[in-house]
Amino acid sequence: MSQLPSKDDILKWIANNPTQTSKREISRAFSVKGAAKIDLKRMLKELEEDGHLTRRKKTYRAPDKLPPVAVLRGTGQTADGDLTARPMEGQGEGD
Repeated sequence: MSQLPSKDDILKWIANNPTQTSKREISRAFSVKGAAKIDLKRMLKELEEDGHLTRRKKTYRAPDKLPPVAVLRGTGQTADGDLTARPMEGQGEGD
């Protein structure tokens, strides 16, 4: 691919590849090279500012999705006996 992907293309790729979401992996997937990487970085920043992505360390993901691996804290049990849990990340404990 010789030109930059659209923002929708980036969001779809991240959703389909949740374990490969660093800037480097995104640029490789869309064959973005050289000075075009600056534009890709700008697009990722805009997506983050608009609330379409969240960034943790060097990776991106949809803000409403859990990471592929998460530390959970058990919070209780429902009346049916199902266990409930919350991710520790984002609460200052799992970051």
